[in-house]
Amino acid sequence: MIVTIKRQFFDERHIPFEAEHVRLGRQSTQQKSCEPQGPMSASEMIISAGLKQCGTESSVQGDWLVYSNLLVLFPVVIPASVGNVISSRSTTVTPVRCYYKRRQTVMGQPLTPTWQPMTSTISVFGLLRFSLRIMEDDCSSLRTSWVYQQGEAVFLEASIEAPQHLPLTLYVDYCVATLTSDLHSLPSYKFVSKHGCLLDSVLPGSSSKFLPRVQDNRLCFSVQAFHFKQDHGEQVFISCHLRATPKENTHSHLNKACFFNRTTFSWNPIEGDTGLCECCGSEDCSRQPENIRHTPQRQADDKHETVTTTGPVRMLPHYHWTDYQS
Repeated sequence: MIVTIKRQFFDERHIPFEAEHVRLGRQSTQQKSCEPQGPMSASEMIISAGLKQCGTESSVQGDWLVYSNLLVLFPVVIPASVGNVISSRSTTVTPVRCYYKRRQTVMGQPLTPTWQPMTSTISVFGLLRFSLRIMEDDCSSLRTSWVYQQGEAVFLEASIEAPQHLPLTLYVDYCVATLTSDLHSLPSYKFVSKHGCLLDSVLPGSSSKFLPRVQDNRLCFSVQAFHFKQDHGEQVFISCHLRATPKENTHSHLNKACFFNRTTFSWNPIEGDTGLCECCGSEDCSRQPENIRHTPQRQADDKHETVTTTGPVRMLPHYHWTDYQS
């Protein structure tokens, strides 16, 4: 992974253009390859690290193999007195991603195994890849900028890829926004809860919603950009609990995607009977409503779930937006 850092990146943040202020990866202080190496011009510096170094993580997104890390820019620390220092700015964390086109090459003659082939096993259980991505407004492509103004819609796409699995339908049980990648940290804001109730859509003036499902294994929804504090922009991580069930399972109080429709002033699902969402306005969605009937689902062995995190997303309050764009 080769990261080229322009001088402008430092100047915009009022940080001296010096190698000691930037590193690749949060926990990479002991690795020399994670800091700028070799000659540095007057306009840029370069970090060259292996794809498995500096805490780089890999994931698969469709036809792309993606390597992700964080570029950390440290503030200037000025000694003030014995045991005291003054920090000029806060630490800046910027996502870095490298996309590689996936390729498959098959050579040689077919091999007839004398054992049970692996594909026989994964045809039932499958290899599952969950993902949570920041998208453009129509959820048709990845968003290039992760900077939002307070109140702007942040579109998220949850998906599962299971090429060797029986057809699955994806649901989002809950989502929480935090200032760190730890979903249990505080402060936090849970904007999806109760097995698929988009609580942010209830807020006055909110446009948050689930978009109509185009594919069973994908679910797109939006939440309004916000921030926990009022004095500066924040970098927010979003973590969602994703769950997939066999496609043959019908919709239920646990398998739903509901948002509050301000026109009808009621909870609406993107699919299934409106009664599925009645529990969104109550305290508990764990019990099946009496007026909703569906065929029994398979046992829990057929459920596949995980918690996926994306970010950081930068949230700017209104009064910072003009300065940021100028």
